[in-house]
Amino acid sequence: MRGLSRAAVIVIIAALVRLALAAVLPLFPDETYYWDWSRHLAAGYFDHPGGIAVLIRAGTILFGASSLGVRAGVVLAGAIASWALVVIARDLQTPYADEGESPASVGALDALDAPDVATAILTSVIPVALVGFVLATPDAPLLATIAVALVALTRAIAAPPRSRESLGWWVAAGVMLGLGFSSKYTSVLLPLGVFVALLTRASLRRRLAEPGPYVATIVALLVFAPTIIWNARHEWVSFAFQLHHGLGTPHGSPISRELDLVAGQLGLMTPILAVLAVIAVARSLRRLADDRRYLLAVVATVVVVFFAISALRKPVEANWPAPALVASIPLLALQGLRPSKRWRMWYRAGLALAVVICVVAVVDAVGHVLPLPARRDPVSRAQGWSDLAAGVERARRSLPPACSATWIVADRYQDASELAFHLPAQPRVFALNIGGRPNQYDLWPQLSSLASPSDCVLFVVDNGARGAATVQQVHADRAVPLGTIDMHWGRDVVAQRAVWLLQGIPSTAEGTAFAPSAAVRAAIDTLATALSTRVAVLDSVVALFRHGPAPYLVAAADSGPAVSNSDRRAAIARRVTQLHPLLARAGADAVYRDGRYPDCTFIRTGTREGAAVGYVLAAEGCSLLHSPRDDRIWSVRPAPLPSAPAPDSTSSRGGRRTATPATWLLFAAR
Repeated sequence: MRGLSRAAVIVIIAALVRLALAAVLPLFPDETYYWDWSRHLAAGYFDHPGGIAVLIRAGTILFGASSLGVRAGVVLAGAIASWALVVIARDLQTPYADEGESPASVGALDALDAPDVATAILTSVIPVALVGFVLATPDAPLLATIAVALVALTRAIAAPPRSRESLGWWVAAGVMLGLGFSSKYTSVLLPLGVFVALLTRASLRRRLAEPGPYVATIVALLVFAPTIIWNARHEWVSFAFQLHHGLGTPHGSPISRELDLVAGQLGLMTPILAVLAVIAVARSLRRLADDRRYLLAVVATVVVVFFAISALRKPVEANWPAPALVASIPLLALQGLRPSKRWRMWYRAGLALAVVICVVAVVDAVGHVLPLPARRDPVSRAQGWSDLAAGVERARRSLPPACSATWIVADRYQDASELAFHLPAQPRVFALNIGGRPNQYDLWPQLSSLASPSDCVLFVVDNGARGAATVQQVHADRAVPLGTIDMHWGRDVVAQRAVWLLQGIPSTAEGTAFAPSAAVRAAIDTLATALSTRVAVLDSVVALFRHGPAPYLVAAADSGPAVSNSDRRAAIARRVTQLHPLLARAGADAVYRDGRYPDCTFIRTGTREGAAVGYVLAAEGCSLLHSPRDDRIWSVRPAPLPSAPAPDSTSSRGGRRTATPATWLLFAAR
């Protein structure tokens, strides 16, 4: 009991330290993005389920829309996760009977080696706990729900089969699993790991004959049902995004991605503790290991193996396999029961290294002490946003009184959410996402459906030519640069943004489509005949484009190569050189991918009255959205083509117009 009270004190102290840190550190862009979600509560969002939004909303109700308010729920989730792992370690601190070793007496152990105390220390000092239980991201509710679910699962298999106690713990595990599903979709790896454990061990296999696992599954799906319904009503956008994000088209070297994955895991726990955790998991997979330890080890192994396979196709973020760490921490703490001086030496060295890393990280976040250029320090991403908001507010106050209304707009969701958080009165800020990936701002009502021609729009973009090009793509009647804003971290400038005044934003009413003029329609009509004779060349252009290194490249036949990522310039230049003659033969001047339609390939043949005219390859998965924002796209099926599909092959469902696979359409976009 004394050890348990020490563990409680450690967990409480760690939570208080995290709470103080949460109040001091400025919010990162992803955190303000999720905070903006919390202002529009829903069962799901474009990127993730709604768990993190609910957690942030609860914190802001108590502490206001501040850094502390946004992160308070996350700190509480971290304390819950830590205590759940302490409970697991306490339940499992039984003498080791495997491998012929003599168990150490728990009472004779050093206080640091008692499994529950060791677990409390580990969850307080490893870097992943510092990040995951301070920053407001979906990982916090995910790890908390998984930790509590593991408590219920280990107790369910410790209870007699088919007993009321066992069924009760299975039901509790189902509830927590459903909450995990509602926090982050990678929680699905927990039931997968449990199923593998039950299937691969004879003493656990009999659990498949009792109702507990099946009742837990049903309960989890019932808790998760609101998120499923939300996705069904939004054409499964969140599921589709995560599948594409994690298992989409591979890029780069598989070896480098695997090495990045390993490096990320070493950084989350420190290299010493990570290696010791692997050893602890491996020992728990042995035949004589306790069933509960075996279950935890299999869950950790399944998560790691899944992401190792995933890294063969796409880069894996360091935090994605964090559920494996949750399952392995109690196993690592239990190794203190082994009377091995070498093990204890390495274990304490790992703890010391973890403490040093966390202290350096905290000091750098507060005072920028690492010898890195400010722009290259990861902490810089949270810096300078108050400067940007102050500059935008000055620009707003200087606007002429003729503006009937004033709107604040950014290009990317990071800028939009940070501005919404830091501007006075925290107004609604729009994200156009011209230069960024699709996100939740695309699902909310768009500026084009709200702004009138007499309204003024303050558009925040990157400074320089790239930002000016983004402004041009809005096609406003008037665009005036107002100035540049420096974003500071102390004395260093970490980023710059430009502010433009736009007037005459193209307005799109709900449910209407862009109606091209007679000249644009005539230009489209002339394309139909050309399309029937150039399909082979167009197919070659698309194939060359789709398999190149930069999916959003715009290659013009009469200009030099368009360069996006600096590290890919050589490959892009070679591909543009190949595209030029094909574009010329096809009578086109550009091939590109629009960020709003990531699965469609556009070939532009020219412009008429400010509208781009050309072909679009409507391959499988390519959809032209009809919404207040995306109705700038208007397409027709080319009638002269002998092989043109029947008119009913283009279906309309829920406001989305989806073309049949591998169908060439004609388009006009403004």
